[in-house]
Amino acid sequence: MTDKQRIKGRPVAIDYESTLAFFEGRAAREYRNALSSTMYQDQQPELVEERDRREKLRVAPGLALGMARRVLDIGCGIGRWGWLLAEEAPQADYLGIDFSAALVEKACDEARQRGYERLLFQRMSATDIRPAELALSPPYDLLLVSGLLIYLNDSDCQELLRQALQLCAPGGRIYLREPVAVEQRLTLDRFFSKELEHEYSAVYRTVAELKDMLVQAGGGEGPAILEEDCLFAEALEKRVETRQYFMILQRRG
Repeated sequence: MTDKQRIKGRPVAIDYESTLAFFEGRAAREYRNALSSTMYQDQQPELVEERDRREKLRVAPGLALGMARRVLDIGCGIGRWGWLLAEEAPQADYLGIDFSAALVEKACDEARQRGYERLLFQRMSATDIRPAELALSPPYDLLLVSGLLIYLNDSDCQELLRQALQLCAPGGRIYLREPVAVEQRLTLDRFFSKELEHEYSAVYRTVAELKDMLVQAGGGEGPAILEEDCLFAEALEKRVETRQYFMILQRRG
């Protein structure tokens, strides 16, 4: 590990090809818990299960699932949010998109195994969303952006948030959850993780940076923040420099 791999306080562009290779590789592996494909903790299947359960239990009441009719999950991974929608909001149509073909295939398999035949999955990158080609057309009552922005450069984060607001119906909600930097921005550039046995790149922004992006995405005002907080108690966190943080947003209008 070198200072060139851990950059603090300043923007550094990360490479998307290495990120795609990272997730394609993880999708091809077998884990004791399928959630580890995108939530990691490969050697602690109970921890990843508990984090998934706690996250959904914590935020579901604020997502207005009973009112959702059309849901878009951007960067859906293996489709774990679709499982919640299938159980708690069976009236809703759900589409999950991801840039990894292997993850989309795994999401389809996981949904079939669970009997969630109505869930839709489609390969499409968050940096190249083409509304006219989405398998479930907008607008959406609920958009999910969970653990995605850390893998995007600033300009693409800004554009994604702007587009998410456009795709959201007036009064609709956006769930944004990200690992954030506790003190200052931290970029890992082709950092090799012994735990994951692979190198990866990620940008951990501060909460203030994310809020500034939201204001810019909304043309100077930004969406209403209905709820925000650290997602987990410290017992479920494993990092010192980062924490999982969430916001439930509502499009104005």
